[in-house]
Amino acid sequence: MSSAHLSQRQQDILDQIASGGAQQIEELARRYGLTTQSIRRDINVLCGLGLARRLHGGVDLPVLPLNSPVHTRSLLQSAAKRRIGAKIAELIPDGSTVFLGIGTTVQATAGALREHSDLTVVTNNVEVAMVLGAAPGIRLHVTGGVWRPNDRDVVGLDAIRYFEKFHATHAVVGAGGLNPQAGALDFSQGDAQISNGILANSRIRILAADATKWDLAAAVRIAPFSAFSCFVTDRLPENPEASRRLNESGIRVIVCNAPETE
Repeated sequence: MSSAHLSQRQQDILDQIASGGAQQIEELARRYGLTTQSIRRDINVLCGLGLARRLHGGVDLPVLPLNSPVHTRSLLQSAAKRRIGAKIAELIPDGSTVFLGIGTTVQATAGALREHSDLTVVTNNVEVAMVLGAAPGIRLHVTGGVWRPNDRDVVGLDAIRYFEKFHATHAVVGAGGLNPQAGALDFSQGDAQISNGILANSRIRILAADATKWDLAAAVRIAPFSAFSCFVTDRLPENPEASRRLNESGIRVIVCNAPETE
């Protein structure tokens, strides 16, 4: 499912929930100058798509025990992901060999790379392959592995071994969660193994994650922040401990702030 299925206001409400937590219907109505009935219709759409859940007098993100489906994640923080992807694309020169891993922020990066030339891209992310498959300046390699329909990617030993055939100049990996002490986290061992295989066979290692990932309780460790060359995000964490740990790790942090008109 694409974000085209949502109106601009529905997408905005969804982004507010993702970044600021539960929202009250009456407050949303005042913010947009609408009736509560109009806001409830928007919320009904979001809940019907599985993107939100109703609360008494409000709305919040759904409670999911595992990582949510890729089409749901692609709609969350979509504007921030596009900014992150565009900035990462600026860091990757023509002629590079690029690993693109799991996740919707990595998919946004692929969209920003379509106009590059003489790129070799290796990925296990089928959504990335669909984005780049017709790009004339890109030689695309898709790994083998075990298909995961919920995530639209392939994982397992075959995928890791395929990445090991290359040594990339740049690697872009996402994260299911961020932790001040543990670094980048994901929701399954299979996800983390893929990301680690990518990091082990690349020179410039880019972590791509929006600021809402600091609040997600992913349990499997990918790597500490010090294992990455660069962290591209939409805003710095509010937690002073997280900011301190980032600074001590030596990772280069690039923040893609939202424009005032967004």
